[in-house]
Amino acid sequence: MKGGLYLRLAWDGLRKNRQLSWPYLLTCVGMVAMHYILAFLASPTALEKLPQGRQTIETMMALGCLVVLLFSLIFLFYTYSFLNRRRAREFGLYNVLGMGKRNLSRIVLWESAITATLAMIGGLALGAALSKLAELGLVNLMNGEIDYRVRLDFKAVFRTVVCYVPVFALNALVAVIRTRCSSAVNLLKAESAGEKPPRGNWLLAILGIVILGVAYWIALSIKNPLDALMWFFVAVLLVIVATYMLLIAGSVWLCRRLQANKRYYYRADHFVSVSSMTYRMKRNGAGLASICVIATMVLVMLSTTTCLMAGIEDTILAHAPREINLQAWLNDVSEISDENLGRIRATTERFAAENDVPIENSRDLGYVYLAGTLKGDTIQCNYTTALDAANLGSLRELYIVSMEDYTSLTGRSLNLGSEEALLLVNRCEFTSDTLILAMGEEKNTFHIVSVEKGVLDKGLSGTTAPGMTVVVANLKSVVAGFPAENEYGKQLFTSGWKYGFDTGLDDQENADFERELSRYLEAEFPTEDSRGWRSIMVSSRANNATDFRASYGGLFFIGIVLSIVFLLAAVLIIYYKQVSEGYEDVKRFEIMQKVGMTKPEIKRSIGSQLLMVFMLPLAFAGLHLTFAFPMIRKMLLLFGLTNIGLFITTTLISFAVFAAFYWIVYRMTSGVYYRIVSKTSIEDAA
Repeated sequence: MKGGLYLRLAWDGLRKNRQLSWPYLLTCVGMVAMHYILAFLASPTALEKLPQGRQTIETMMALGCLVVLLFSLIFLFYTYSFLNRRRAREFGLYNVLGMGKRNLSRIVLWESAITATLAMIGGLALGAALSKLAELGLVNLMNGEIDYRVRLDFKAVFRTVVCYVPVFALNALVAVIRTRCSSAVNLLKAESAGEKPPRGNWLLAILGIVILGVAYWIALSIKNPLDALMWFFVAVLLVIVATYMLLIAGSVWLCRRLQANKRYYYRADHFVSVSSMTYRMKRNGAGLASICVIATMVLVMLSTTTCLMAGIEDTILAHAPREINLQAWLNDVSEISDENLGRIRATTERFAAENDVPIENSRDLGYVYLAGTLKGDTIQCNYTTALDAANLGSLRELYIVSMEDYTSLTGRSLNLGSEEALLLVNRCEFTSDTLILAMGEEKNTFHIVSVEKGVLDKGLSGTTAPGMTVVVANLKSVVAGFPAENEYGKQLFTSGWKYGFDTGLDDQENADFERELSRYLEAEFPTEDSRGWRSIMVSSRANNATDFRASYGGLFFIGIVLSIVFLLAAVLIIYYKQVSEGYEDVKRFEIMQKVGMTKPEIKRSIGSQLLMVFMLPLAFAGLHLTFAFPMIRKMLLLFGLTNIGLFITTTLISFAVFAAFYWIVYRMTSGVYYRIVSKTSIEDAA
């Protein structure tokens, strides 16, 4: 019987407070659904529809599940406090009427159990309903095979239940502890208790400005993409901390300044709004900071993943300059010769002719590849040292080519001396007149006749570190005296040859030709044959495109899913902020109504307060995104994206779309606030 009483009280409490409990329940449903969808897409049955890149997508979806779970743990814990604060007065009344803390705890547990049960059932049902749509979207992004069969993945269901039951249990445990540790008086006053300004508010503001300045300096000062990748998360943490400090301290400072301005403060449309903000100054700042941080995260995810997806064709062309690309690794730099390489070229052309595959727009290029660390005008080319470098910004990838190949590719004639070089820099700078290539104690010095920006060939653009193409008269002079291997048998530099051509065939025909040519060359030039080469690899632009679409399509999909999750969180924070503050402000507006405040004045006062506080997070998010832009652009270079115009466009569009969405949410939730505060005062006056 008692159990039925607690259950009924819990259900009545949720029903009567549905203005707060239902949005929280819907948010829980959304979080569970998103987690199930990502777990569903990571299953082998969903991945089998993809042509390639299954392992990449599985990893991304697993990481997405982890991010959603961690965010749910933090955010649901945060939003549940709104419910507890609103219900505190009711629990306090129960306590005064004779209900003990143990009884109150049972009501809280029943409420948590009802919410968790409805959230799990609703979330799994919604996830199952939307999972097929998500699968079709992902498969379509990657040009996979469409399958319209609808199914329920029980493994994904199990993973979601195992992950989210502890989250709801933790929320219930914290709510019980808070209830049992609060007195009846504290429970009755919890909702109406004002806030005192934090001590040392000026120190908090100064510290926030300093931390934000450090974060912005990191974002603006970094020149190297690898450094940007390494320092990005440090800058993000600094920005989050500084945002909370500044908006909390700023709320206090703003309230005090507005109250000190008597001409502004003692006006009907400002008095109530300023006094309301002063009443909850710290909580107001924390809520605005949370909205700002979420808005910045959404903008960064949307702009970067959309840019990567929109610029995928440029990235594919950078990694696969021709439709068919051969890469030969040679035993020694002396093997880079027409006589030796002509055998591979002739064999390839013969095989293409036998299979009626045309060869068009061909190009070939011999090179020496080294990796090293730059200090001044010297690059230490010990590969092991390069990988262990403490300063990743000093890493450089070097491609050494002959002036004959340079002339063949560009049409520009060069007349370089034996100790002269032309330098092309990509994603870095070089200002010295000399370039010293060192391998331990051995050094070869070249006089730089000219430094140009760009790459000689898209296939020599570097993979991670900034790249430098060095054009010399004789390739052998570059590595003269350098050991080929270290004491562990690891190669210290690579001699290679690239050969590529177009066929005019479609993607499937090129992919098939790649596999057949690869098998043919493997038979003609076996690895154990030491006549000049170590190995030969064939790749097609079609298969490269599939791999990139798997990676970028997965990132884009994860970006969309996480953006939806974060937007859902932002909407709920804004909604709870409006509702909780509306109930707190209703008595103030009732008093002002009794002393003569009119309906238009109430509307202007509400508009003044809401516009003042809700535009601040959007402005801060735009400021954060502006300063983060240079760092993010450098990180995108690591993905092969060099089109800065495209990134600017996607960033501006993302901000415009988010601002429009934010304004719609602001207008809708401000209507909720207005209805709450005007329910008694305005309707009674009418």
